[in-house]
Amino acid sequence: MRVTNNLIYGQSSRAIGQANEKILSAQEKISAQTDIVRPSDNPVGASQILMYEGNNNRLKIFDESIKMATSHLEYQEVALDSLNDSMDDAHSLLIQAQNDANTQADIDAIVQEVALITESMAELMNSKSADGNYIFAGTDTQGPPFILDGQGRYQWAGNEGQKYAQISENMKIPVTDSGKKLFQDIWTSRTFSAQLLAGDVSFSAKVENQGDFDKFMEDNYDPENPLSNVFTITTTPIVPAGNTPPVVAGANLGADSKEDLDRQRAFDGTPGTYSITNNLGEVVSSGLYTAGKPITFSGMSFLMRGAPGATAGISLDKPRRDNVLNEINDTLAVLSDNNSTKGQREAAFSDATTSIKNAQRMVSEGRSSVGSRLNILRDKENFSSANQLSNAVTQDRVGGLDIAAAATELSMKESALSASQKVFTRMSNLSLFNKM
Repeated sequence: MRVTNNLIYGQSSRAIGQANEKILSAQEKISAQTDIVRPSDNPVGASQILMYEGNNNRLKIFDESIKMATSHLEYQEVALDSLNDSMDDAHSLLIQAQNDANTQADIDAIVQEVALITESMAELMNSKSADGNYIFAGTDTQGPPFILDGQGRYQWAGNEGQKYAQISENMKIPVTDSGKKLFQDIWTSRTFSAQLLAGDVSFSAKVENQGDFDKFMEDNYDPENPLSNVFTITTTPIVPAGNTPPVVAGANLGADSKEDLDRQRAFDGTPGTYSITNNLGEVVSSGLYTAGKPITFSGMSFLMRGAPGATAGISLDKPRRDNVLNEINDTLAVLSDNNSTKGQREAAFSDATTSIKNAQRMVSEGRSSVGSRLNILRDKENFSSANQLSNAVTQDRVGGLDIAAAATELSMKESALSASQKVFTRMSNLSLFNKM
């Protein structure tokens, strides 16, 4: 084979080009901090790296959703905590207002302070998140969930839907709660109605123990059969055997003049008995009747003054729900009225405190629910961080670059290029004329 100058130049040029390519490849790996710059470097490893990168990208998308959900729930948690504190303050002031030593001026000052608290509570119920959405409005987050109507009562204007955040491929979590359940649909004080049907007695009735009466209502109130909610209390004189009981005087029913009341109070005769029956005539309670001594039954108290031989009807009122702010404001209206009686004020205090207690129970349940969801979000966030770290470690294991080895390889390839260039220079000067 004849070695020509062109052959020498061609081989030397190819050697230099290959050396340059190897240097560029080593430099690319060092710059990219990976041993796999292009799929051809390691097809299997490149596919694995793409899989881990895709997994991390999906996790990062869910991370953004987790951050958004956490922000919404933290706003809700703060609002619920503040509302609970406000209700504690209002409840304490209402208890303070029940002190008989208070003058009307003292009560007016308490009313003014509680009114300011209710205004603050209304703002909290219409709280917004950082993005300007109402957090208790359900899915209709652009408008306030609670508005004042023309009568000065708070009405629900949102809906009962919930917004959800997708925090993983197979899991989504609610990030809002309806204010209707938390603040609007609050059970008010359960009550009953009582009316004297026969007998020459004065008669009054009230809820003596709200807790016992609530339990009685839960066990006995029938929304579908009104007759089941009717009871009768009857007092009967104790008549010796063989004697005829006196006839009940219906003419005195409703007698409430001063003379009538004096006559009824003056009765101090032989005590009788009482019985309370349901609409089927079944006796549900009985005992001795003494004029002027209350008859108590399942949280209810009945007071009769006068001779035994009277009948009164009892009817359980239909339970109702209302916004806790409306119940508080109704109580404040009674307290502000100089002409309101002690009985009216006691009933108003009971209505407000019962509504506050029931609202706080719902708020407490809401806070627990929000707290559990925040815990889930934190667990998911920690899992995502750990998963992303694991993917990054695996990626580095598959395509990571050993910097020291890469630097050594680059140095060797630079030396090889330098040697190729020197050889090319020497060979380019070879000629037969140099031997002459």
